[in-house]
This record gives sequence, structure tokens and C-alpha cells, in this order.
Amino acid sequence: MIPQLSDEISWAMRVGSRLQMLQASFADDDAVARTGYVEEEIERSLRDVPAARRAAYLEALAERFPSWESQAPASPAAASQAGAAQPAADTPEELVTRLTALAASLSNDARWSLSYRLQQAGFSIAVPSGAAAPEAEEVPIELQKRLAIEPGKTIDRKRALRLTAVLIELVVTIDQISWSLWKNLAPNSLVRRDPGATGDLKKLAGPYLIGDDEVSTTQVTQVLDKTRQLIAGLLAAIGATGETFARQFLGRYSPDAIKELAEADPGFFIGAEQKCWRKYIQVFNELSGVAIENEITGVIAKYTENLILGAGRSSPPHSPSDSAA
Repeated sequence: MIPQLSDEISWAMRVGSRLQMLQASFADDDAVARTGYVEEEIERSLRDVPAARRAAYLEALAERFPSWESQAPASPAAASQAGAAQPAADTPEELVTRLTALAASLSNDARWSLSYRLQQAGFSIAVPSGAAAPEAEEVPIELQKRLAIEPGKTIDRKRALRLTAVLIELVVTIDQISWSLWKNLAPNSLVRRDPGATGDLKKLAGPYLIGDDEVSTTQVTQVLDKTRQLIAGLLAAIGATGETFARQFLGRYSPDAIKELAEADPGFFIGAEQKCWRKYIQVFNELSGVAIENEITGVIAKYTENLILGAGRSSPPHSPSDSAA
């Protein structure tokens, strides 16, 4: 016989899964923002938990994340001792001086590669004269970590360009679809991308790749970051929509809710059961597929906005006609 999980553990498992999804979806946000998302999700999940049992529920949730306490920052004294044990880092001027001294001993390809990497970091440096672009170059450290590439491996430039083309097509398509979907879900939302070409990734990507000075890395990053937040919010909302809608639906059509509505109707010569049944039929007849769809899209839109904007800010209410549009 399979043992029955307690209410606390079942609740902690559901909430824990959503918290892990939130942490993964907003991994690139700062720590303060991520903490706010987690706190809002926990507060929302505790609304239906009796106050007397919330401590037990939170203890069950804490057991699923034992590493949170171990991630506390080190004390100032420990940090000071660690800093004193390390030698002082070279200043940017000292690093440039050392690199300049080594330049004469470097090959054209090596100087081209270094110049390219400095350009990627934001320095405006001309490619050394007579140097041809190498067919392969060292994989940046950040890509080594993200793609699990062994140190010392090089990038094949031709394949990198082909992969870039495929990824750009994918990202541009997702960007267009996600914002079109959001416009239909919440046309009056405060969450929206910038109007015109400055907010359209498809119009920014081409000029950026060919080095157009009118399109900066910051612009492209901001557009991508807005799309990332929207997609992460929509995906996180999907996980919470079922529970939220079910709670609203059961609260409206539960026996107690029907009985309360029936008792408010006039009629002293009609039995209680008959009045309840008549009221249930009346309420059920007001239900339709369109009404259910509007409620679900409203829940998704509200949850997504709360994650992106914060619970303190809200858009105009999402009316059924807006959702249908």
C-alpha cells in the first residue's frame, strides 16, 4: 500500500516545484528581485493555509531547500582576512603596459584574436594591418561554463556563424510569437515592449551584426531581457493557473456557496434542497466555454504581471472582451 503524504509535505512539494521554476526562470535577475519573486509566491501559496498551521507548512517547505541557510554571506571579519591574504590585483594601466610589451612577440593571428576580444568587451580597437581573421579562436570562459566546453578548445568560425543564424531565427520567432500572445491575453497591460524599431528584435539584429553604430549592445540586451522576462512569467504562470482557477471555481460552485445563494432567494414554501437545486441550475447556466477561457487568461495575465512588475503595481482589469480580442 502506498503511504499517504501529509498535507504539509504535499503542499511543500507543489510550492517547491514552483519556486525552483521561478529561480531558474529569473536566474539572470539580481538577488533582490529573485528574493521578491520567491516571497510573493510563498505568500500567495499560504493564503489558503489556516494561520495555526502555517508554521508547520513552512517547516516542510524549508526541508526541501536545506542549502538556503548555507548560502549566507561570510562575516565582514572573514571577508577582510580573506582579502588581506590575497595579493593586490594589477591596475588596468599595468595590464595594458604588460600587454604592449608582449605585442612585438605575438603573431598577427594572435594580435587579431586579442583585438577582437577587446572589441567584444567594449574597447574600440582596429584589427592589426595584414592580419586575417582566424578560422578558429579560443572559446570565451563564459561559453566554456555554459556549454560545458573543455578549456583550450577553439571555436570554428564557420560553424559559429551558421549556429548564430539558426539561433537568431529561433529567438526572433519566439520574440514575435510571445508578444503577439501577450497582446491578446492582456491588451491593456503595463507590460509591453518599446514601440517602433527600438523594441523590435527583428529590426535590431541585422544592423547590430554588421556593426551599425546606431544599434548598441545595450539596446539589444534590453529587448532580449524584456522578452526573457515575459516568457519566464508566462511559463511560471502556467504552473500556478490550475490551482488558482480551481480555487475560484470550487469557491463559486461548492455546496456551501450554492446554499448561501439559495437562502438569499425569496420563497417560504419551497424546500431547502429544491431551492439549492434551482440555484445551482441557474448559476451553471451562466457558465460557458468563453467565460471559462476568459477567467483562465485573466489568471495567467495577472500572475505574469505580478512576477514582472511586482505585486504592488497592476494594470487595468482584464475584461472578458479584452481577453476575447
